[in-house]
Amino acid sequence: MSIPYLFIHRRQVDNNIINIKNTDDIRHLYGSLRTRPGDEVCLSDNDSFRYRTVLKEINKREAIFEITGKEPIKKNRLQISLFQCILKKNAMEFAIQKTTEIGVCRIIPVISSRTISDVSGNSGRTRRWQKISDEASKQSRRDFKCLIDQVINIEDIDTNLYEYFFLPYESASVSPAATIDRFKGLTKAKDIAYFIGPEGGLTPGEAELLVQRNALETSLGKNIFKAETAAVYFLSIMDFYIKSSKSD
Repeated sequence: MSIPYLFIHRRQVDNNIINIKNTDDIRHLYGSLRTRPGDEVCLSDNDSFRYRTVLKEINKREAIFEITGKEPIKKNRLQISLFQCILKKNAMEFAIQKTTEIGVCRIIPVISSRTISDVSGNSGRTRRWQKISDEASKQSRRDFKCLIDQVINIEDIDTNLYEYFFLPYESASVSPAATIDRFKGLTKAKDIAYFIGPEGGLTPGEAELLVQRNALETSLGKNIFKAETAAVYFLSIMDFYIKSSKSD
């Protein structure tokens, strides 16, 4: 069985002891995982340290851990954000889960003209998306959580906050080779973002709006992907390119 991995707040650390009360994580450890005193658990404070601990006490409402070791954590110099037009329930959750596992740092849900209206107006949806992302962060043992921002309108996107803002879509006027060529500066960048449209695609006017704001058109080739597939596929390409370049 793999060692459980949780996120905590640094205020829960008191000298050599970590105390967690009344959370879904505790109920999960006590219930389905059947974690018991003496078991090892790893925790990240999502700020400065990752801790190795031994569980000392646990019940349905509280758990006490003894720290046996810790190592400092530091955010990557390069931060990648995903601007994702809101998709249908399962598709949106898939995109959030998988891009979190790969390593995206922030996900900003976006409303465009072809966004599903009954989804975009649900105020509780953001909290559910954050929970899905948190679970994916734990599953992939990230040092830091991926954050889900509040929903914004496509007109409110400020591409100038990023050194590179990519716009992959089926009508892009650039070739896949030109897209890869645009990746050459990524290893020296600090803030990168990319935009994925809704199931029905962007309108020509929306695409032009982003291009006018210096978004970089990029191509995913001849195949037409579902929106959630495109979100994962493009991030995977960037991630592989960046890691491969660093190892050269």
